Amino acid sequence: MRPLPLRDRLRFLGRFAANPNRIGAVAPSSGRLARAMAVPTNPAVEGRVLELGPGTGVVTQALIARGFKPERIVAVEYDAHFASALRACCPGVMVIRGDAFRLAELFDADERFAAVVSSLPLLNFPLACRQALIANALSRLMPGAPYIQFSYGLAPPVAPAEGVCVTLAARIWLNLPPARVWVYRC
Repeated sequence: MRPLPLRDRLRFLGRFAANPNRIGAVAPSSGRLARAMAVPTNPAVEGRVLELGPGTGVVTQALIARGFKPERIVAVEYDAHFASALRACCPGVMVIRGDAFRLAELFDADERFAAVVSSLPLLNFPLACRQALIANALSRLMPGAPYIQFSYGLAPPVAPAEGVCVTLAARIWLNLPPARVWVYRC
């Protein structure tokens, strides 16, 4: 995984300053966090992986390193700058510039994914929005497939609904700020 050049880190900080609620962090996710988010995925399971909020592409690269061909990754990015940069750094990945909170407008209702991996700053959004996003994402997964979410909070960003379990998959202390990786499954 390539380290993020200083100019890209500064651009990230600029994107954060312009829209802190959508970016959610003062620094890009670390390689350690990205690798921890890729671990619960299984490249042997057929189907595409849906990545929400890929930002600089560090998690996208970790998914590729995990064994997913770029063509199997669909990334939904709200920020035009990040979407453009992701297309350049990860050729073959389908990058959709759009709102992850509006998945119904972006994908057919019957498409099922092998995993959903989210770097969205969920704690910056109202609880009802968070609950709806996770419920919608879970409904788009193959049976038993994971919805993976990182958070800076001490607890999961959304309490699991009935029939859903959530587990703490990793604590990443060497991330700015320290993060937790949560895995939801039906």
